Amino acid sequence: MIAEALIERSLNHLLRQSPGAAEALLRHAGRSVRFDLALAQVDFRIADDGCFSEARVDAPDAVIRPTPALVARLPFFGREALRDADYSGDPALLATLDRVFKQLDWDAEADLAPLVGDIAAHRLHALGRDALAGLAHAFSALGHNAGEYVVEEAELMARAIDVARFNCAVDVLADDVARLDARLRLLEAGDA
Repeated sequence: MIAEALIERSLNHLLRQSPGAAEALLRHAGRSVRFDLALAQVDFRIADDGCFSEARVDAPDAVIRPTPALVARLPFFGREALRDADYSGDPALLATLDRVFKQLDWDAEADLAPLVGDIAAHRLHALGRDALAGLAHAFSALGHNAGEYVVEEAELMARAIDVARFNCAVDVLADDVARLDARLRLLEAGDA
């Protein structure tokens, strides 16, 4: 129950910080959405104000399931992270949810300002943004280096140029075999 309340509060906070997000959900008031997490299912109903309210539903109108790609992107959560979820249910509701989730934008600086002051909030926000960008760059470089190691050093995968050369050699060999077969047939026809 605590986790559901925290998710509801967080989603509604993001909806209120993003202009037009809650208003976009107004036409779906009363509809239900299930976030099907691996360990739990969290159900919400869209309230009359366009925000989410915790509710138990037997058959939700829309279901959103995280995928491994979404889970991998959560540390660098952005507007595009939720595109890596699996969606099912009412297409109109899903389209609205997709639009709303893409426009959600957490104003961390505004949330930090009452706690630490405007200047400190600005600096903490910039520090956090730079740290996340550095982590994203580090993970990208790690992925690139791992791929290069697998291809070049460990030779566990073939390089694209080597595959292309091999395919070309196979095509040449196939042509040669076809010509040889044609010559053999001519020679056999001449002997008969």
